[in-house]
Amino acid sequence: MAGVPTPGLDLIKTFEGLSLQAYPDPKTGNLPITIGWGSTRDRNGRPFQLGDRITRQEADDLLLAQAANDYLAPQRNIPGWNNLNENQQGAILSFAYNLGARFYGARGFETISRVLRNQEWHNIEAALILYRNPGTNVEEGLLRRRLSEANVFLAGTPGVALSTAGQRYLAGGRTPVPGSNLSREAQTYLANRPTVVTGGGSTGNSTPPAPGSRLLRLTNPLTSGEDVRQVQQALVRWGASITTDGLFGPATRQAVEQFQRSQNLVADGIVGPQTWAFLQRTPTPPTPPTPPPPPLNRLLSLTNPFTIGDDVRTAQRALAQAGIAVVSDGIFGPATDRAVRQFQSSRGLVADGIIGPQTWARLQNQLSTPPPAPTPPPPTPPAQSTPTHIRVLRLATPFTRGDDVRIVQQAIARSGIPVVADGVFGPATDRAVRQFQARRGLTVDGIVGSQTRRALGV
Repeated sequence: MAGVPTPGLDLIKTFEGLSLQAYPDPKTGNLPITIGWGSTRDRNGRPFQLGDRITRQEADDLLLAQAANDYLAPQRNIPGWNNLNENQQGAILSFAYNLGARFYGARGFETISRVLRNQEWHNIEAALILYRNPGTNVEEGLLRRRLSEANVFLAGTPGVALSTAGQRYLAGGRTPVPGSNLSREAQTYLANRPTVVTGGGSTGNSTPPAPGSRLLRLTNPLTSGEDVRQVQQALVRWGASITTDGLFGPATRQAVEQFQRSQNLVADGIVGPQTWAFLQRTPTPPTPPTPPPPPLNRLLSLTNPFTIGDDVRTAQRALAQAGIAVVSDGIFGPATDRAVRQFQSSRGLVADGIIGPQTWARLQNQLSTPPPAPTPPPPTPPAQSTPTHIRVLRLATPFTRGDDVRIVQQAIARSGIPVVADGVFGPATDRAVRQFQARRGLTVDGIVGSQTRRALGV
């Protein structure tokens, strides 16, 4: 169903598990009777009974319908929900599926509700892991789910990343500790985990938060302070011509808006956590050539438990460079399986989802060969108008489709921006076009007209 974020479905499937035969609730030993991907009622609202059976396709359809009808709709009450990207929405959908569709604003969910309401993305990891039922025999499983949700959320969040401790825990093994429900690795993570801090940020290994405890904007009287001066100094480093006097006046607001447009952010003139995170960055120098990946020492495929490791991460990076959207988290889950099959199909290989020597060799070529520079079109005489058969491409309803869309997507992917070349101009392509335009200093409107086409070389 339209609108259900795929990363959320992948997370739900990863942690709910699949049963095609109804079974009693593990906690109560009785009701509710569960089937499929953790569903307790059929599409007509009837509770399942012991002895009921369904097919895998029925389980997938039931999950999709329930996610759309019962779990996704309440999340639209979260302020700014429509501005969240698919990864961010998917992570919150998984959280809601596990802990209740109407968690936002409910008693016991004050911290995660505040973080979502204020868009404190530097606090999202620390907030999510609070909901892990500490001291119970399910704590480790919930900790891993919360961290996976945070990892997916932050994979789509500019300027913020999962803590080093969290990345190490997700990529590592599980060593049992006698007399404890937590593995040694979980205990190590919890000893070094980030914690929620109001106003500033979170402790631990997360990205430094915005200065002070407030949003900075143009007000009357003018907002002033050392945090304003820090913002102004950062704007000057990015090329703004303003005075670093600690007063947030019209010139500072204009500089903030110009900076936001250059980074493909919402140009509202307000310095919040996301804008501050971008201001802290510095322009990155050209990336040196990537050394060739190591030889493949094992077959990589979707297994239970999931295969993890640096070789998985290397394969994911190659898939992303090929223009296939996938998170490089070193975990071979359903999303990676789907990306591998898509890559194999596009290269004329057997689409079995297994990375063997032949698929690995194609992925090595993807990493070792830099994307070709776009070939500029031949010059057009000034008096000649644009041929009528070339369409202006943009996000529309229904979505625009065609080979010209696919050609644009392929050119964007060659520029280093991940996008699926499926010939459909959807929201992901719109975001990729805007990102490309921002990088090239073009007007960031998501429209592929003559100027953007020239920059793409198509």
